Amino acid sequence: MIAAILNADDLGLAPAINEGIFEAHARGCLTSASLSVVGPSAEEAARVCRGFPRLGVGLHVTLVAERPVLPPQSIPSLVDGHGWLPRSALHFAQRWCTGRIVPGDVRREVQAQFERAADLGVDLTHVDSHQHLHVLPGVLQIVIEAGKNAGVGAVRIPRETLTIGVGGWWRRILRCGLNILARRATRIVRAAGFVAPDHFIGFFGAGRIDANILLSRIAALGDGVTELSFHPA
Repeated sequence: MIAAILNADDLGLAPAINEGIFEAHARGCLTSASLSVVGPSAEEAARVCRGFPRLGVGLHVTLVAERPVLPPQSIPSLVDGHGWLPRSALHFAQRWCTGRIVPGDVRREVQAQFERAADLGVDLTHVDSHQHLHVLPGVLQIVIEAGKNAGVGAVRIPRETLTIGVGGWWRRILRCGLNILARRATRIVRAAGFVAPDHFIGFFGAGRIDANILLSRIAALGDGVTELSFHPA
């Protein structure tokens, strides 16, 4: 069986992103989207979603580059002096892996983001994360626990074997590391009772996918379920 999920990330981060996602879905180009509830346009996105009942909406857990749902003083290890989350996935990973981010702070913020989605009236179909941070050891378990409590049954696995323009050596190392974490995450999420795609396309090709490249990748899909990730705007 060959099947594809066409998902748009970053719903709620900006009005133009919302507009691009909803137009793409209305034209039949997208089957689902992932909502960042910390985004400045999250409330608008949730409101418009009600008019698109066939659009699956997941939680785009966001632990970088935005302000958190919770008051900064309640999650001090997760924010800087101005109340912002870490500026990038690399910055987060460095702090997480060296013990400078307290797991309890991440657990509270992730739970708060699920609760925020519920408050916005969004019936979540899946969970993933901004810059794929949910596959980090420790963070994955937090997301799984919160997802189970919220009744979510599907988790993204960003194992990207069919790539688009991977580029230099450092991107190849990043791809290898991400795929190692993704394979580990696959075993964990499925053992926990979640469903997950078998393949993923879109991270390394972000910003470089045109119509011809997209059609060639779709034509090359293998057996199983492949998630294709997009960033309309």
